[in-house]
Amino acid sequence: MERAYLEASGGDARDALRRALGDALQEIAAVDRQVSRGFVRAGKPADLARKLGRDRRDRQGQVTAV
Repeated sequence: MERAYLEASGGDARDALRRALGDALQEIAAVDRQVSRGFVRAGKPADLARKLGRDRRDRQGQVTAV
């Protein structure tokens, strides 16, 4: 992978590093946008029902196991 960055930067190591860091930051930002912070993300109502049902069963299982 580093070879690709070096070739794209014309052999300049600092530029290659900048490019790699820029790509990494973009990837982190993309993943961060997908992370839920207390909300359930679902494409369809059925997906939401499945997710909430699974979470509810997990919580009930933990309570009864105590």
